[in-house]
Amino acid sequence: MTIERVRDLRVLLVTIFQIPHVGGLWKYMLQLKQGLEALGHEVDMIGDGIDCFYVHGDDNRKVPKSHYKPMLENNLPVTSPIFSDLWIKYAESERLCLELTLSYLGLEPYDVIHAQDVLAAAAVSRVKPAGVPLVTSIHASVALTILDMLQTDQGVKPSSPPLVWNYYKSIENIGGTSSDRVLLASSWLRDVMVSKFNLPESRISLIPYAMDIPSFEKSLKKKHALTRPVDKKVIISTSRLSYEKGVHVLLEALGKLHALRQDWECWLVGDGDQRSLYEERVRQLGIREAVRFWGSRDDVPALLGLADIFVMPSLMETLSYSVMEAQLAGLPIVSSDAGGLIEAVQHEVNGLLFLTGNDDMLAAHLNLLLEDEAYRALLGEQARNWALVHRGLDTMVKGVLKVYRQEMNKG
Repeated sequence: MTIERVRDLRVLLVTIFQIPHVGGLWKYMLQLKQGLEALGHEVDMIGDGIDCFYVHGDDNRKVPKSHYKPMLENNLPVTSPIFSDLWIKYAESERLCLELTLSYLGLEPYDVIHAQDVLAAAAVSRVKPAGVPLVTSIHASVALTILDMLQTDQGVKPSSPPLVWNYYKSIENIGGTSSDRVLLASSWLRDVMVSKFNLPESRISLIPYAMDIPSFEKSLKKKHALTRPVDKKVIISTSRLSYEKGVHVLLEALGKLHALRQDWECWLVGDGDQRSLYEERVRQLGIREAVRFWGSRDDVPALLGLADIFVMPSLMETLSYSVMEAQLAGLPIVSSDAGGLIEAVQHEVNGLLFLTGNDDMLAAHLNLLLEDEAYRALLGEQARNWALVHRGLDTMVKGVLKVYRQEMNKG
């Protein structure tokens, strides 16, 4: 690290979502905490522990939801059409529970509070000390994710989809506008937040995600009990097994690829609510012997080191940590053109892009890379070189610290 140290800070990273967790939000929190602590700053992390909100790594600081939730849920005005919907009632109950937890634990010791989602930001903004700046990272639009779920009939249906959409749209705006500064990882998400949720562009700072590259490379080289299949290439995808991640698109493409050639095996690393449906679809497509479901694992870098091609089929994505890891592993990327992915994957330079949801294009790209070993190696080498230049942790931490200092100096 080459950042000049002015004064050590005490920082709180807080999210309404479960921690620890697989996925980009948790990886971001860990990377940022690691980078800040390497400079001597003190960082706490508060998140959801299912039955409590708690300070991660501190057994003495946790607040069971049972202290608040019955009272909160009994006092929400159920006669109001807003709280008659279970989706909204649950979200508001969780937000208020986090708000009370933060009040109980106390926010006075912190120099900066850095929320990791708009619901947490809305909670923090109501209970933080007046002189403590609130910085919020928005990793994805929760409102657009909810809208996609409603439009594609995913999960439990709300009683009133328009009401749920308007609620989350309002929360997106409240969480963003109540923050002193909003951090976004991609230009695509900035445009979304400004145009759809009326966030002032003047409050937004663009700071792309980054990684501790030396630590990742150590993990990449670790020996592994798994072995590659004999005489086959490994296609790998690391993500939650949920609709928005587009794994169903990948499975359809694999069915078409299997009709052309069988010199490959696909590893799906991750878990989620759609796993049983995807396993059934694999059976229907007749590719059970070619697709491996590995579930959630803590050895993803080592698995990437065994693979030949990485696929990111997501339907909605800000800027993927999974893509970043695959690039550093030297894998050619086959990615959808969703959201901010096009800011990390340059078509025919360090990977291949396909139209979001288009399994024919995805199958064709996979076939091309399996056919042309030299091209596959070239794209992988250029992916790694690009990541080495653009994804170092120092750059991200320096940008975040600069924002912290600017907002503290305003007070």
